[in-house]
Amino acid sequence: MAVEPIHPLAFTIHDAVAYSGLSRSRLYTLIQTGELPSLQVGGRRMIRRDALDAFFAKLAEAA
Repeated sequence: MAVEPIHPLAFTIHDAVAYSGLSRSRLYTLIQTGELPSLQVGGRRMIRRDALDAFFAKLAEAA
């Protein structure tokens, strides 16, 4: 039986760096400027996967 991969709804900053290829500082800059929405969950900053996907889709439309 094959195990299905898990697709998280949101990433920690560390995981968002791996998913997006952006640097940690660039992610924080995008969050601070409001270009990338994020959530505070307890002591963790989280970024929704769909927010990252939408951010890149917006960049692709502008290109």
